[in-house]
Amino acid sequence: MMLPGTESPPSLPPSLDTLPARVREIVGTILRISPERARGDAALVKDLGTTSLDFVELVMAAEDLFGIEISDTEADKLVTVDDLVALIERGLGKQ
Repeated sequence: MMLPGTESPPSLPPSLDTLPARVREIVGTILRISPERARGDAALVKDLGTTSLDFVELVMAAEDLFGIEISDTEADKLVTVDDLVALIERGLGKQ
């Protein structure tokens, strides 16, 4: 999946150490904000203005880019950028 505004698909992170930065980059791209605004404790809706469509795009991007599956129940629990990072880490751990 190519993110909006990019010419090539982003590459996967080389390790879980870089996952938070990679997620901030993805959030920034989808929400059209600087990755610096997508800090870990930033609330996706309250602080970053994430819409329901943005949520769908974030979940789809995470699934496609990291090769994981995110259930609707899991997605409904996302509040912060750190929540998204943790969800991806759990998904990667199941592989």
